[in-house]
Amino acid sequence: CAIATKGGTSPLQIFMLSFATLYNIFPIYLGGIPIGPTINDVPSTSNAPICACVDPFPRVGISVSFWEPIAMVEPVKIPLCSPTIGQALPIPFLPGSLSFGSNETMDGGQNRTFQSHYLYHPVFKMFSLLTDFVCLSPNPSMDYAYISEVDPSWQDDILSAWLFPETGLVGNAYAEFACAADAIASTLGFPLDPLFWCAGSWGGMYPISMNTKGNSANQAQGLIVARTLLRMHRMGLLWQTVGNQAYCGYLYMPFIMKRMYSIFPLYPMPFPIRFPIGRHGQLWETGHDNPANLQAGTWMIYRKRDCCAF
Repeated sequence: CAIATKGGTSPLQIFMLSFATLYNIFPIYLGGIPIGPTINDVPSTSNAPICACVDPFPRVGISVSFWEPIAMVEPVKIPLCSPTIGQALPIPFLPGSLSFGSNETMDGGQNRTFQSHYLYHPVFKMFSLLTDFVCLSPNPSMDYAYISEVDPSWQDDILSAWLFPETGLVGNAYAEFACAADAIASTLGFPLDPLFWCAGSWGGMYPISMNTKGNSANQAQGLIVARTLLRMHRMGLLWQTVGNQAYCGYLYMPFIMKRMYSIFPLYPMPFPIRFPIGRHGQLWETGHDNPANLQAGTWMIYRKRDCCAF
């Protein structure tokens, strides 16, 4: 693992993270007025300058909208390997119980498998930026919230289908054909949320497991990131943060709202600008396609946040 991750996050990755933190939160909307550059932005639900909430107490505030860096996802082919810390996670497991990632040719296409880790990464709080801002994520510190190696359903497509029963509804040729529209939308703008079973140009969101087919290695990692976000929503660890109702608090949402997220690879080759789930690799993966560097990756996660600040 140490060889594959080259000892953890390099100074270049740290610099890119700092740059991304300051740049990719834009545009910020204060009272409906945009501030800063507009990059890959989804318009806020409401542009009203004033908002009102009744929970947990009646209040009037100013509507705020921005892109918040909340987490990292690590798609890895080496079980328990963490590129973020540059070593294996100290978690006991039974010998032979974990699956190493692979690149296999099956049914005329590539079958790539990855383990996945979801890591809380509240950048603003870690860098002591805007720490008193009521609209920031409540996660207090950097911590692993999901490790697929200890989740049997991640290793098995059938077991995953039991936990995600909608898999049987979207696992057919008609549903896959509809994903062409999502691929075009995500490449030209943002993906289509009604097509919840699609991950744009990266393939199908289901099954929610380690197996991917027919993608480049980089886009396969992106698909694993999207599936991890969906799994976190189903587990109640990620919530809806956009829309009129979300101005006053988080809302439980068992499905992923793809337009709510922007992501980009941070390791092994950093990409400076966040982009939507499903965007075609020709627009971002050039220079990231060295097979020797794709044993482990780290992706930064940004989430659109609508909030009533007071």
